[in-house]
Amino acid sequence: MEKKKTGFSRLLELAGRKKRKLLAACALAVISSAAKLIPFFTVYGVIKVLLESYNDVSGMDGNRITMLSAITLGAALLYGVCAYASSALSHTAAYDIIFELRIKLMEKLGRIPSGFFTGKTQGGIKKILSDDTEQVEIFVAHHLCDIAAAIATPVFTLVYLFVMDWRLSLITLLPIFISIFLLVMCLVKPDKAALQVEMHDSQEAMQGTIVQYIHGMPVIKVFNRSISAFRKYESDIDRFVTAVDTTARANAWPMSFYYAFFGAQLLFLLPASAYLILRADSYIGYLPVVLLFLLVGTGLKEPMENMMQMVILSGRITEGVKRMDEILYAPEMEYGNADMPKTFDLTFDHVSFSYEEGIQAVKELSCQIKQGTVTGLVGPSGGGKSTLAGLLLRFYDPQSGVIKIGDTPLSEFPAEVLSRMISYVFQESFIFHDTVENNIRMGNKEADMEQVIEAAKAAEIHDVIMALPNGYQSVLGEKGVYLSGGEQQRLAIARVFLRDTPIVVLDEATAYADAENEAKIQKAFAKLAENKTVLIIAHRLKTIENADRILVMKEGRLVGQGQHDELLLSCTEYKNLVDANERRNCWNIKRMEARV
Repeated sequence: MEKKKTGFSRLLELAGRKKRKLLAACALAVISSAAKLIPFFTVYGVIKVLLESYNDVSGMDGNRITMLSAITLGAALLYGVCAYASSALSHTAAYDIIFELRIKLMEKLGRIPSGFFTGKTQGGIKKILSDDTEQVEIFVAHHLCDIAAAIATPVFTLVYLFVMDWRLSLITLLPIFISIFLLVMCLVKPDKAALQVEMHDSQEAMQGTIVQYIHGMPVIKVFNRSISAFRKYESDIDRFVTAVDTTARANAWPMSFYYAFFGAQLLFLLPASAYLILRADSYIGYLPVVLLFLLVGTGLKEPMENMMQMVILSGRITEGVKRMDEILYAPEMEYGNADMPKTFDLTFDHVSFSYEEGIQAVKELSCQIKQGTVTGLVGPSGGGKSTLAGLLLRFYDPQSGVIKIGDTPLSEFPAEVLSRMISYVFQESFIFHDTVENNIRMGNKEADMEQVIEAAKAAEIHDVIMALPNGYQSVLGEKGVYLSGGEQQRLAIARVFLRDTPIVVLDEATAYADAENEAKIQKAFAKLAENKTVLIIAHRLKTIENADRILVMKEGRLVGQGQHDELLLSCTEYKNLVDANERRNCWNIKRMEARV
């Protein structure tokens, strides 16, 4: 098995996806950088001609000056064209890479188990998909070409300079060597890598908390609390600020010396030039060489400084790539190639599952749900009801036991076949910022408008939709077009009607419906359930009293199963749940008599 790459090698591997474009961009960057230095050499040539004719201006070689001027103009044009073409190619390649990378990340997120997201915040995932991938774009679009130019251009230039004078060439390189030494000594310290990790960790935590803070804004406003009341928000921002401040302070002195020496060529060249020119065989003959080094010595700084800047940022970029790879290399669900089964009975055979080691959410559960029946799933909070539904949807895989549809284990079905078999209505349905029609079409993209309307009518949401400004073309969340919680739930139910899958899982699907519409939805469910396998997770027990079968769960175990009347006599846990529901239904607020 090929070992996966990390760090800078991984960055180059990502860049290699657009190899031809980037090679061309790097070549053009080298040419443009070299063209940018040509005027320094042409100025040297002009000064040499002028000094050679110092005693006899009439004998000045005008043609040579004209030629050098033309070369300077040509170099300027060449620099502009090549720099533009290099930037266009590198940015095009970078945008293609970042597009493909984000698509891969999104597709991967859809294939990995939902357990991967346990303990991860929305803001943390957003940072990886947005900010960290953006760093890859910066590397490909800018740093890669800068590296090529920083390596090639100084090499060519230094070869020429060493031919001119090896002593001044070494002096030109001296401050650069000192700067690189200081930078390496700074970066190789283990605590510097730890600081980069803490920077990323604190930023992810802060962004995740910001998302929570925004979602919790109504609660904060209702209780008239300030930002400081949301302690986690405040502490996560403080943590990020501390991480940035610690990193800045840790690098302050090394980076100060690095920048001070890196641009200090003149500081070394001026005394060395003065010393050498006084001892030269010909003052007039050596003066152009000195002027050339004074001009070109500072010109070497820019490409090499770009490369050093990339080295400084490489820790941040590679740490971001590492976090992307945590998603890209995360273990995926394994799927088989079984066809759609002939029957849609559900079988849970000694199924056990734990979110964390030692804490079982489902324990040795065995039951069968027949096709064409409605099965209620009840139990106290934390009893394992939603976990069982998640296992059926393959949000997770059980650690032991097997779940079957028909006679085929769930893991044998391809993802697309499984998707065509099961529909799920969450307790809190997600509505997209899109038209009502497109929100319903999430259930079936191929359905025609008539089928969309029929699904909406079946879910008792058609009249609500028609009352919106543009009916089915109204964009939800725009210009005051919003749906209530119960209306959103019915819109989600319409998706299920339109999808028309043989297995339907409803997680308290009537929780937000009023009494009148709940009765209508229950009637619609009766039609929906014809020859289908329906599993209803219920907290309001009246919604499943007439179910063909009721499963009672407690602490991850199946403690009772049967019909409503049977369970009242045989299952204490179910009777307690029914009694609690009746007490809740009878609860009211009594008027307090005024006391004299």
